[in-house]
Order: sequence, then structure tokens, then C-alpha cells
Amino acid sequence: MISARQLAGALYGVGLLYRFDDRAWEFFEKSPKGFWSAYILALLLAPLQVGHTLLQYDATKQNLTFIPYVIVQTLSYIMTWTLFPFAMTYIAHLLNRTPRYLSYMVPYLWMQLPMGLVLYSIQVLTDVHVLPLIVLEVASPAVLIAFTVYGTFVAGLGLQIATGTAFGLVVLDYVLGLIVDNLITRI
Repeated sequence: MISARQLAGALYGVGLLYRFDDRAWEFFEKSPKGFWSAYILALLLAPLQVGHTLLQYDATKQNLTFIPYVIVQTLSYIMTWTLFPFAMTYIAHLLNRTPRYLSYMVPYLWMQLPMGLVLYSIQVLTDVHVLPLIVLEVASPAVLIAFTVYGTFVAGLGLQIATGTAFGLVVLDYVLGLIVDNLITRI
């Protein structure tokens, strides 16, 4: 579990990341414990994703009944949070950056909190018709652009690699997410 001090430090680090300040790395616990502690983010964002998932269910349009649908969506959420970090263990080795894996992955996971809060909140508010669909249609590409910019920054500094390679890793994360979405859609 994560302590209040670690949480506060990581949140401060995220604020620095969003200002492109390389001092941010001082505030993340770049260890195996810090890596696993960063998955508190998946738990923090899960209620919003679960809400969105439940609100999206339509028995007339789904091939699955409600319980299997929820199970498949839960597995999709877990895969979304774990596939790229798993793939990065091999990619870091190929890039000769294995010792820098945690210096990259811990801030990369934390970097996603503000974007996830914004996007998932807008999804839920759109689902319940508090916000018009156009807000989600504008926010989604804006979050994708932010994810690309900040993800490239974090990959470049965390792994100490060229910007083009860092950008490629962000694209890989995005493509893996699309593959997971496509597989889930087929189910």
C-alpha cells in the first residue's frame, strides 16, 4: 500500500511533470514497491470506469448478458493498465535501458492520473446527459494529445532516450490499447 507521504510526493511530482520539470523524478519512488504502489491509480480511477461501463450497457445491443459483460469490461480495464508495463519490460531490455525501467514506468503511471480523471469524469457526465456529447468529442482528442506530449517527455527523461524513440513508445502504448479495445469489442 502507499503511504500518505508517498501519495503527496507523487502528486507533487505529477504537478512538476505537467510543467516539464525534470525535478519531478525526485518525488516518485522508483523501486518495485513504488511501481506496485502506483497501481493505486487504477483503483482510484476504477469507480469512474465502472460507472461508465455500467451506464454503457444496453441489453439490446450487447452480445453478452450483464454479468459476462461486466467481467469482460473488468478484464479489459486490467489489461489496459498492465499490458504496456509488461511489454516495456522486454522493450527496455531491447533498448538496453533495463536499469531505467522503474525511472520511466513509475512516473508514466502517475502521469495518467489527471488525464484519467478528466476523461473518465467527462465520459460519465456525458453518459448521464449532464454534459453534451460534443464535450467528450472535444476532450478525447485533447487528452490524447496531452498523453502523447507528456508521455513522450516522461519516456525521454525516464529512459534517457531520444525524443523520437520516446514518441514511439507512446504510440506503442496507444496501439496496444486499441488492440485491447478491438479484442474486447469482438467479445
